[in-house]
Amino acid sequence: MVELVTVISKGRVIIPSRLRKELNIVKGAKLLVIREGNAIKMIPVPKLSKMASVDKELFEGRNPSEEIKEIRKEWNKEFEERIRIA
Repeated sequence: MVELVTVISKGRVIIPSRLRKELNIVKGAKLLVIREGNAIKMIPVPKLSKMASVDKELFEGRNPSEEIKEIRKEWNKEFEERIRIA
């Protein structure tokens, strides 16, 4: 698929609606912007909640966000203990 778009104020580009629908790019979606030589790639970044459905058995009954918070708490506690020892 090839589309011609125009850069408007502040470097904004409108992604054609057909592409947005096909790639499920909605308001607030994040895009990774990569420069490759003279080309620019925009890659949709999937939400963690969408990624969780990739392996439903692994994430069933789990809350990744809460687990990450708990891991961070442990890391912070461990870091603070190491600072006190040093």
